[in-house]
Amino acid sequence: MENQSFGQNGSGKRRSQWMENASFVCGLIAVSCVCAVYPAFVAGSLGIVFALLSRGGEMTFTGKSRAGLIMGSIGLAIVLLLMTYVIIVAYVYFGGIEEMMEFMYEKMELDYNRLMFETAKCSSVITSAIQR
Repeated sequence: MENQSFGQNGSGKRRSQWMENASFVCGLIAVSCVCAVYPAFVAGSLGIVFALLSRGGEMTFTGKSRAGLIMGSIGLAIVLLLMTYVIIVAYVYFGGIEEMMEFMYEKMELDYNRLMFETAKCSSVITSAIQR
């Protein structure tokens, strides 16, 4: 009884289908949501972890866990490349992330003021049309 390995208790398999499915789904989410950076980052990382855990001590991956591992790695790599690109652009064009944020804030404030001016102008036109 002491010489029995983990998988010989009558079940005969050590792999986890739940982890395979979770890896595949997380990898699919990571690849399909690369433009939404944070969900793709989390899903890609979880896809890789679940693929590694799905082996259950074996040395090979099943097809579904291998697909989850590949898609999770691709999604995570694309997200990391996008984040690196944004940081490089921030430093090259704006001189840093803080300056980029200030530029974006000023741009939004100008757009907001223009929108408020247009709204006030439209409301005065509507009010004058109602008073006639």
